[in-house]
Amino acid sequence: MQSLPVLLISSVMCISSLFSDTSDFKLVKQDNAIALYERWIPGAAGENVREIKAVFVVKAAVPAVVGLFKNQARGMEWNTNASDYKIAAASDLQHWITYIKYDIPWPMDDQDCCLLYQYHELGAEGRAAEIIFESTDDGRFPVGSKTTRITGTRGKWIMEPAARGQMKITYMVTTDRSRKIPRWVSDPIIHDNLFRTMTKFKSLLEK
Repeated sequence: MQSLPVLLISSVMCISSLFSDTSDFKLVKQDNAIALYERWIPGAAGENVREIKAVFVVKAAVPAVVGLFKNQARGMEWNTNASDYKIAAASDLQHWITYIKYDIPWPMDDQDCCLLYQYHELGAEGRAAEIIFESTDDGRFPVGSKTTRITGTRGKWIMEPAARGQMKITYMVTTDRSRKIPRWVSDPIIHDNLFRTMTKFKSLLEK
């Protein structure tokens, strides 16, 4: 089930400023580097779906972020509880397919997802960019036995310049909710897993 893919006053003031644009999101978890928010919005099927937003700054540039996304060998290092991470070519270099499989303890089935990524440069200098992703079907990644495909996933990564030569990253995602597990069980797991994923992603970028 675990896979359902402190501070000085001055630091607190800096964090509040960095994460000030939260709209109607609710803060659910935060440390001195990362803030995690969520809200519930109307979905395509008429029911509310969870939208999560993570915000952090990193000492890296846009090419390093794209490179980490496409680094098949390191994919399982930052995706919490992933047992497989594969990259496949799409229509051009600005598009690619990512396949991720997550180990789920017995008696539940494992879970996987197949996502289409689209890269868009924002501005002429290449210092800002947006990567949009959504669930897709691809014959190279069929659903395996005893595996549940995660569907309805869509989101984006926004990268923009921040102070002192750093980069601000905003991650947003929604996905279809499994009704097999009640929210009081799933919510803490989702929050903790995503927070650990963002923490590891940031750490790898700064190595």
